[in-house]
Amino acid sequence: MLSGQSVTRETMLSSRPARRWVTSVQTGMAETFQLTLGGTFGDGPAWQSKVTTGLTNAFRAGDTLFIYGWDTFDTPSHSNDYQAGLGYKLPVWRKGVHALALGSGVQYWRFPSVKTGTNDWLIPGNLVFNTKAGKVPVVVTSDSWTLLKSPLPTGSLLHTQGWMEHPLFKRDWVKVTFRHGPAHTYSWNFYGTNGNRVFRYQTMVALSFKEFTLDGGYRKQWGLQPGIRDNTYWQFSLTKSFTK
Repeated sequence: MLSGQSVTRETMLSSRPARRWVTSVQTGMAETFQLTLGGTFGDGPAWQSKVTTGLTNAFRAGDTLFIYGWDTFDTPSHSNDYQAGLGYKLPVWRKGVHALALGSGVQYWRFPSVKTGTNDWLIPGNLVFNTKAGKVPVVVTSDSWTLLKSPLPTGSLLHTQGWMEHPLFKRDWVKVTFRHGPAHTYSWNFYGTNGNRVFRYQTMVALSFKEFTLDGGYRKQWGLQPGIRDNTYWQFSLTKSFTK
């Protein structure tokens, strides 16, 4: 019995997916620095970069423990705004083509360009739901942030996006995908704002080859309150991923 139990335990351990260290480095240009609240800052274009590194299958199959840093540099004024954080994501449900993952962590935002300047600590929340509409993959994400400490009024913010994905071209070494969908932002006193802030429709084309992804996007924004301007926004970036 002891021998049998030992074999069973070893078999279970060997069946767990191996831990893997995954890093992505992204850099590119955007029209300007824009918050999900709707406001734009700087004359642009903005050079934006992001580094994310973390451990997948850290505690359970499919989970990720990661840290990240993001920076936006306004090229005319040379002003920098940045954020960094620690996060954890975990798949919690799967049935057929449907899958749900949840995440949270802690983040720090330093945005000198926003109002009188921010120096914020926040708790983020993240929900990712994957499904299909017929043969079309659909991804719905909901990101929330709650301000714990800030020189500006504290509150919470919810940003929800939906993406439909259409493959345009695929070979063994390259894939081209067109993505599009709506986005909406709602605020509960975040930086002193409240209610429905903006509605957007987003489009993006992504070219993936080996460990690289080149993407470009364009979106239209409609302000849902007086003082929030309707505008358009473009961005493109190159991402390289490393796995060990």
